[in-house]
This record gives sequence, C-alpha cells and structure tokens, in this order.
Amino acid sequence: MYVNDQEFERIVLENERLIHYHIHSLHIKDANGDFFAIGLEALWKAYESYDPSVGKFSTYLSWKVRNALIDEIRRDSKRLKNQNLLLQMQSSLSCLTSEDVIIDQYLWDKIKTELTLNQWKWVYYFIIHDLSVSQIADIEGVTSDAVKNWGRHARKKLRKVLIKQTTLQL
Repeated sequence: MYVNDQEFERIVLENERLIHYHIHSLHIKDANGDFFAIGLEALWKAYESYDPSVGKFSTYLSWKVRNALIDEIRRDSKRLKNQNLLLQMQSSLSCLTSEDVIIDQYLWDKIKTELTLNQWKWVYYFIIHDLSVSQIADIEGVTSDAVKNWGRHARKKLRKVLIKQTTLQL
C-alpha cells in the first residue's frame, strides 16, 4: 500500500501519544529518542500490513508498537549481556600469568589448520581459556548444544592429530 508523506504525518500526529504511552508503560528511558523512532517504524509497518477484516486498526497498531519496543528491549539486554561477558572475559584474560597460557604456538597453529572455525572457537575458549559451554554459547550467540557439537567434532579431530603426531615421533 502506498502512503504519501502528508497522510503518514497525519497518522503520526494521531498516534504519537500511543507511542509515548507504551514507552512510558514499559518504563523505558528514551533520552535519545531511539525508542520513539522504533515506535514510528512499527507504526509505519502496521499501517502497511493492516488488514481491516481482522480487527480495528488502533488495536493492531497498539500491539505492533508495544511488541516492537519489547523486541528492542530484549535486543538491548542481549547486547549488554554480551558486552559484559566480553569485558569479564577480557579482565580474566588480563589476569593470566605466563604459566596459565600454553605457549607452543606451532602446535596451536597446526591444530587450527585441522579444525573448522567453530571447532577452533571451542578449542580456543574451552581448552585454552577454560570457559564453560554456556559462557561460550553466550559469547558466540548460539545454543549450548551447538557448542557441545563443536567440541564433539573437535575432539575427534584432535585425537587424529595427536595420534598422527605421536606416530611421527616414534
């Protein structure tokens, strides 16, 4: 559906208070106006996708705006959690002494060439930096099962590499 600028401005003026209402009801601090902009985008999407046979526009619009704001709160929360984990990880890595870090760079380079990117991530976080599966999952934004799967396949390849390494040394 095509909406001209004047028509959308009218819709915004009519529903601006609704956006502010939901921002207030969700206890959002919107100093920069970012959440209001998200509300405007939701208003635009609601207007474009509205089907009169389903129900009243005001009900549909209210639902779209509220859900868009809640989705953004969730995204912000996840971003903040990931930033905190990263900061926590950086601070814990800075506390490591030389005795805590495995130095054999040749070995790690050799192992890295044998693994996929995700398998290497598992080795890097789980083995080298001693993080838990759930911590790795949070950092990478995947499920714990995905991380466990990386580990399962990495272990198989590591066994092959170590067996090959020991037979070459004999």
